[in-house]
Amino acid sequence: MTHQKIISVNINTADVEKDLGYKEFEFGLLNDYLDEGYTVKEKISTVSNAAGLFCINLTFILEKHTNK
Repeated sequence: MTHQKIISVNINTADVEKDLGYKEFEFGLLNDYLDEGYTVKEKISTVSNAAGLFCINLTFILEKHTNK
């Protein structure tokens, strides 16, 4: 049997630390599912094309195979 989860993460790139030029962070919910044995089947990234927005959306399709 296969179980799937879809996680969508929105990142505002305008909120980047100015002195470093980048910002590191973890996705808690995504990490929890990976710890439970899910794997990333697919990752889709999209960038906002609206003027003045600096957002990236990452969508992760997770999959876990079980014997049940």
